[in-house]
This record gives sequence, C-alpha cells and structure tokens, in this order.
Amino acid sequence: MRTLYVALIGALLMVSAAPAAEEPWELWEERMVGQQPLKMVFVARLPSSEACQSRAAELWNSPVPTGVTRLGYTCMPASPPPGPRSESTPPAR
Repeated sequence: MRTLYVALIGALLMVSAAPAAEEPWELWEERMVGQQPLKMVFVARLPSSEACQSRAAELWNSPVPTGVTRLGYTCMPASPPPGPRSESTPPAR
C-alpha cells in the first residue's frame, strides 16, 4: 500500500512539473514625454514570458529619443482577442 502512495505522489509531482503551454505576452514601455503624464506604450506581442523579458532587456539598452524619459518595461500576459459579441437576449423590434 505504501508503494502505491509513493507512486501516486511521484506521478502527481511529474504532472505538476510538466511545462505549461506558453501563452502570448505583451511588452509595454512606461515613458514620460516632457511634462506629460506617464504613458504606457504597446511595444510587441511575444510568444512567451522569457521572450518578452529578453526583448525588454534589449530595448532597455537602446538609446532613448530626445525629450523622452524611459521609466521601464512591463511584460504582461496578453489579453484574449475580442471575440464575436453574443447577446443573451434577442434585439428589440
């Protein structure tokens, strides 16, 4: 019986350690231009978190345009694309 528990725990650990399917990530730049308020600027949609972090590191080392203050980069899971709108009630006639 103990062997069964050990095998079951091992199987659960293997399943939980399996890499999850990568979801797309979005890279955003946080910047200020002149005296304007903070602005989030979309940079790119990337296939994984690692790709997003790598691109952010590359861009961080690139020159900043004159008058722009770069505050940093943020990687966030991509929001799902808008799908067709379904209405639960039929339109009024």
